[in-house]
Amino acid sequence: MRFLLDADVPRSSTRVFRRLRHEVQDVRDISLGDATDQEIAKYAKQNNLILVTRDIEFANILRYPMGSHVGIVVLRLPFDFTSEQINSVLNDFIKSVKIEELVNNITIIELGKYRIRRFSV
Repeated sequence: MRFLLDADVPRSSTRVFRRLRHEVQDVRDISLGDATDQEIAKYAKQNNLILVTRDIEFANILRYPMGSHVGIVVLRLPFDFTSEQINSVLNDFIKSVKIEELVNNITIIELGKYRIRRFSV
């Protein structure tokens, strides 16, 4: 699967995805580090990428309904979490989830759990 990391996710998180054999891009590496949420969502959809972000606005199903994205993963972790802690949570999550479940859905990751807002056709 292919992922796009938002600017609020540590750069080092790319290594977590690559180690688990997923393609990943970082918005800061493709001149989207200062882009609006809409520009990032549009880029992710056009390039068939699941967006990974800490921006809770992306969890709003009214702003990002089915069909407006390939999939969104929102990290709802403590604000003071270090890169290592975030990467540990991401690593555990990616290992435990069936990646195809992320497609076309919004997934919220919290400490020790996650929930998937599934969109029906």
